[in-house]
Amino acid sequence: MSSSFCTRLALIYLLIGFQWLAPIDLSAQGQPDMGYFIGAGDILEIQVWDNDDLHRKVEVSQEGEFTYPLIGKVHASGLSVFGLETLIKDMLADGYLVSPQVTVSVAEYKSRKIFLFGEVKKPGTYFVRHKTHLLELISEAGGFADRAGRTITIVRPRSSLKSQGPVPLEEAKKNEIITVDRVRLTSGHADDSFFVSEGDSIYVSKAPRIFVTGKVEEPGEFKWEAGLTVHQAIILAGGPGTWGSSRRASIVRIENGVEKELEADMNDTVRPFDIIKVPSKGFFER
Repeated sequence: MSSSFCTRLALIYLLIGFQWLAPIDLSAQGQPDMGYFIGAGDILEIQVWDNDDLHRKVEVSQEGEFTYPLIGKVHASGLSVFGLETLIKDMLADGYLVSPQVTVSVAEYKSRKIFLFGEVKKPGTYFVRHKTHLLELISEAGGFADRAGRTITIVRPRSSLKSQGPVPLEEAKKNEIITVDRVRLTSGHADDSFFVSEGDSIYVSKAPRIFVTGKVEEPGEFKWEAGLTVHQAIILAGGPGTWGSSRRASIVRIENGVEKELEADMNDTVRPFDIIKVPSKGFFER
């Protein structure tokens, strides 16, 4: 059984487990999410029984407000769905309707933004409505890309006022930085650092690469893995071509900012960003 198949199987079991561990999302079951706290950008659907003319879809502004018939501006940001229902009911009952019955539901969850970048298949902005595991978010983004590395960096704003946009990595030091090991993430460990928060900017690193050039069947760029040898790197490139000599291969490596070309043994370990050069066969090798 291949290691990649085992990894996929582990992810499936892990995600099944999260369905039991995660809080129940009532809105996903066709019931209003009464515990959800409304924020700017959310789109709400409001109904008043026996008053079809008061049926509205409204968007909560950046100031946390919306306008509703009869009662004017309503401040919704920070209120739970249940709290907003009660507020609208009380405002309508104050001189407009007798014992109004109000129902509020969230038509679109737009306030709790999370920004996902890097080596996932669908990077972009995501919206969460309940406690969400990092692996669940990455699954929603189509999973890891082929070039995904081992390190995942979460930049979490320290301010209680969440940013409307992502936090660039160059500004990360101003905020809380959480480093997650991808291997540990996919191994089933339950850790609070594996749950995302509103305003997080998440960066999935690119795996280190190596390059194989010269007289090989498929020269190019390849993913580096710990313990990779020169021989294995040449095999990744399809092996030496008809006129290639793996015995005379060399490694081009940058050390302390200086580029060096080293003689290579087939069992030598390759480092990230090494260039393996396979020359033509010498006269006596043909």
